[in-house]
Amino acid sequence: MDTSRRINVSKTLEEVRNQNARNDKLLQDFGIDPFTFADSTQELLDQFAQIRFQTGLSIAEPQTSFLEEFLYQREAKRLEAKTQAITLRSDVASLRRQYDIEAKNVNRLETFLEEAQKLVKSTEELEKKKANQEKNQEVVKRKLESLPNVSDDINLDELITNVRLLEEENAERRDGNK
Repeated sequence: MDTSRRINVSKTLEEVRNQNARNDKLLQDFGIDPFTFADSTQELLDQFAQIRFQTGLSIAEPQTSFLEEFLYQREAKRLEAKTQAITLRSDVASLRRQYDIEAKNVNRLETFLEEAQKLVKSTEELEKKKANQEKNQEVVKRKLESLPNVSDDINLDELITNVRLLEEENAERRDGNK
């Protein structure tokens, strides 16, 4: 039994070597070098080999429908990513335009605030101006109080008549002196 077992193992090893040679040929035909795969890809290939070994499934040749489906799925993902990229570019352009508009508005507002601050007097200046005006009012009030009190009941007609009489007297004096 031992020899028959060795013969079976030998045959199995020969089949595995042949299968590996065919796989290497297929990979070479597609331009794939398995030694350049990333570690994660190597792990996936190992998992695939273990699943095939444990389940006993064997695919002698890859079926075209599986490959086509895989390629269609990859193309669909690529197109979806491209569509999403176009949408995102459009969104980015829109956001940039909106940012430019907002930046202009901010600049206008900052300029307005700067000009408004130049025009606005500080509270200290306003208090000084108010104090000066109050002092001036007090001075004017004192001056008004020191002036003689003029009667509010002035008769303008009487005043005009008196002025004319004085003018006539002055005119007569001048004529009389001549």
